[in-house]
Amino acid sequence: MRKGLCRGILLGMLVTFLLPIPLYAIGNPENGVSIGDIYVFRDVFKTGDQLYFVRYDVSYDPVPEESAEDTWQMALYDSSGLLVKSRPLSYYQHNVTSVYLEPDEALGWEGAQVVRIMGAPPLFNLVEGVNMRTRILGPELYHEGTDLGPIMVAQAEILDADWEVALLTLRKRLTATGGLIFEKAVPGLSIAVPEIFEQVEVQPTVDYKEYGGTYAETLRGNAGQKLTNAIVDIGSAIGLSKDWVIFWGAMIFYLMVGGLVFAGRGNPSWAFIAAFPVVVGGAYLLGGSLFILATVITATAAIIFGLYFILGRFA
Repeated sequence: MRKGLCRGILLGMLVTFLLPIPLYAIGNPENGVSIGDIYVFRDVFKTGDQLYFVRYDVSYDPVPEESAEDTWQMALYDSSGLLVKSRPLSYYQHNVTSVYLEPDEALGWEGAQVVRIMGAPPLFNLVEGVNMRTRILGPELYHEGTDLGPIMVAQAEILDADWEVALLTLRKRLTATGGLIFEKAVPGLSIAVPEIFEQVEVQPTVDYKEYGGTYAETLRGNAGQKLTNAIVDIGSAIGLSKDWVIFWGAMIFYLMVGGLVFAGRGNPSWAFIAAFPVVVGGAYLLGGSLFILATVITATAAIIFGLYFILGRFA
């Protein structure tokens, strides 16, 4: 038992040592790290929530091959210095990010919270101003959620001027590029303040199809090959042509509809009114030949006679 346990422990340690460990050769940013603006908003998505927004600059030249998400982060501490939440940076250089707190995570409003843009501790020997920048928040940085939209537009203007990339339209709305950047920085921003995103109106194109020939022929052609084959197969089984199958099918359907209406209303007039368009329309759509159409109308007249004079007297 002991030998097996020891072997298991040794095997686990061996596997752990053999697993590939990512190597990072990233150094300190040549031009340092800085924090441009910080804003704290409340009641953004829910009553009592908080959003800590930061515009930062982690300036490398050239940009490292390592991902910023693996090497740098934004960290939020409470006024006592206790880490509350951190989030990896999405990009190097001049950019924006945020940390979101649910209502049950929210810190004291207008408190002296601490925000840091910093290298990941395992990779850096952290030194303020070299690979870490710290800001203590003051009451003037706290805003209601209603201020979020205008402040985001103002931050986009700053980035737009620095990047020389169109992040805003002439109407001061986020372009497609600007929308991607700020939605990445503040997930759900388009839900919180949809009015700062450019809305694109697209007129749908309609492909109008031109149909030639008579209406009946067009409908028969559009009825579908499966329906046509089914009618032909039924006719072959009982020795009738396609037109006569349609005719008798229309008659049966007519009687079904007329009988149901008559049973419910007790009035042959209502039965006629409800059933007549069914049988004529069915023959016209499925058959379409003038001979069958005329036959249906004639037979319908006979059925009308039966409804009025037979059902009306003996029902």
